[in-house]
Amino acid sequence: MIKVKTTRFGDIEIDEKDVITLPAGIIGFPELKQYVLLDHDQDSPFKWLQALEDGSIAFVLINPMLFKPDYLVEVNEAEVGDLEIEAEEDAVVSVIITMPSDPQKMTANLKAPVIFNLKNRKGRQVILNNSDYTTRHNIMEEMRKHAANAEQQSLQNVIDQAREQKVEPQVGKVEKK
Repeated sequence: MIKVKTTRFGDIEIDEKDVITLPAGIIGFPELKQYVLLDHDQDSPFKWLQALEDGSIAFVLINPMLFKPDYLVEVNEAEVGDLEIEAEEDAVVSVIITMPSDPQKMTANLKAPVIFNLKNRKGRQVILNNSDYTTRHNIMEEMRKHAANAEQQSLQNVIDQAREQKVEPQVGKVEKK
């Protein structure tokens, strides 16, 4: 067991098998190479990437697919070869978020995701070439956009179904009394 004194979680004990190594560190923190992933809350989509060498450093992570389902991480073997990923399902992609006092302004760094191989407990932050991604992508705005798109798509599906059914007009009988 490894004991770490952290700013956010107090004193914690980490099983050595839970340690994740980032050989190149995180951008701005290349000297910090050992981390552990901690849950924010039981049902929360957020995780904490807690540095073990410096208990005051922790990053909030989220799965980008939760708010940007079309997010695409394209990397080459040279960028992630040291992770030794054998199967696509072994790779987990997370992005670092910045949480200001107003949660509506929460942003994600889509430009530099962190890729983990949870089989061998290695990770690497990579910088993507995709110019559509920024380091301060507004999460709430993205969620609203996808909710609106989903609502519009749902409405379009109803319209399409109605067109396909070709409902014949009903002619009623008039009865004299």
